[in-house]
Amino acid sequence: MNSPEATELLHAWELGLGKPLLQRALILLAAALPDSDPQALARLSIGQRDQRLLSLREQLFGGQMLNISVCPNCEEPVEWENHTGEFLSPPAAKASAVANEFEVTSDGYALRFRSPNSLDLADKAEAEDLEWAQRDLLANCLIEAKKSGVECDFDSLPGTVQERLLDEIEARDSLADIRIELSCPECSHRWVALFDIADFLWKEVNGWAVQMLQTIARLAALTGWNEREILRLSPVRRQLYLGMLE
Repeated sequence: MNSPEATELLHAWELGLGKPLLQRALILLAAALPDSDPQALARLSIGQRDQRLLSLREQLFGGQMLNISVCPNCEEPVEWENHTGEFLSPPAAKASAVANEFEVTSDGYALRFRSPNSLDLADKAEAEDLEWAQRDLLANCLIEAKKSGVECDFDSLPGTVQERLLDEIEARDSLADIRIELSCPECSHRWVALFDIADFLWKEVNGWAVQMLQTIARLAALTGWNEREILRLSPVRRQLYLGMLE
């Protein structure tokens, strides 16, 4: 994975403005993996995608991640900190990058399935009926179902088998559902917060891009340099020049 240059990251940020979060995540990945087929990136499971986004975040901004959640009991802001290595290190996360088809048996049914990807989620993003969207997502991820050698479709599977399929999909792609246990220092309430690296990283990139454009504007006004010349400077030199000129 490449660490995008400032020009490339700004271009990715500009492309992502006004786009849904799913598209923004893929745009960032494409900037870091310019030789990859965009459709292949879209077909990565959500866990595989997020594994790469965590690696990209580590390259761009370092491993330490500071986040803020709100206590659901007293609405007190709660800061929490994690390291990207906490999510990238488990063997299961590394194995998920190799294959995305799995098999399981349940109540006499042999199931072959895959994990959901960005295309699946984009297709269901506007659905108003969440129960239908989940059912349709499971059906899309079911590659093959057989009982006693006879093929079955998703609708013919018993509810217990469909639930087992859902459990297996969640277990096989654990990075797709990162949960952080938190405790409120004010009221001692404990809860589990969901962590979405795509949303977290985009907000960081957005903040970086706005600050970078402000730096470019100030240096251009003070020196007459154009954007390309300013972006060619290292981050350290940009800040040193800005400090000296101001």
